[in-house]
Amino acid sequence: ALALASGVFLNLYAAIAFASPLGLSVYDWTVLGLFLGVMHSIPVESAIMKKLGIGWIKSISFRLVMAFVVLTPLLMIPAEILFDNPNEVANALYQTTSITPTNFIDFLLQKIYESVLLSIEIIILVSLVIFIITLIKGLNFLQKFDHHLSTIMALITGVLIGITYGAGVLLKEAQYMSKQQVVSVCYFLMVAHAIIEDTLLFVFFGADIFLLIGIRLFFATFVFFVISIYYKIGRT
Repeated sequence: ALALASGVFLNLYAAIAFASPLGLSVYDWTVLGLFLGVMHSIPVESAIMKKLGIGWIKSISFRLVMAFVVLTPLLMIPAEILFDNPNEVANALYQTTSITPTNFIDFLLQKIYESVLLSIEIIILVSLVIFIITLIKGLNFLQKFDHHLSTIMALITGVLIGITYGAGVLLKEAQYMSKQQVVSVCYFLMVAHAIIEDTLLFVFFGADIFLLIGIRLFFATFVFFVISIYYKIGRT
């Protein structure tokens, strides 16, 4: 319960911190990875969705529903078909060592150092993404796709680095997108975002990488096309 709550309201790192001592099986880690892959960091990411035009109630309700929907393949297909040994207790792929601070000052300095390091990594990552997107959008042969280019860039950004880290890019690209494109991208990303980082966090503890990526991308794509069809019908 603490793992789920911390993941939903904080982030995946907090969820894993609570879940790692529980002796979960590879099946359990895959289930947890799918559920929290959709339903995590709700306060922060829902605020970003709000800025993109998706209200709090809509985004939270949708993600809660989809968090259970993405679990349906695991519930419908026997675990023995999907996993070689679903009940095997997972161990971390490698062990890490950490230095425990001996006093409050050391603890504070360690956290400041970690925060600064994380901030630098985020700045570099986001700056690199913005640079690459600007470079790609400047290519002449892509100009004929100009109407859809911002949508593609927003999807790539969200899928690769997530809603939180990619918020700046998403908000910028949304200015050049139609309402349908913004809505389609938002609902896609609420199901499948930060597909590399989020997935590897759970794969590290034994979750199945193909199920985590494949199921989320499948349902995200399905939602994307359903919204597209809905808007097409609405225009007829």
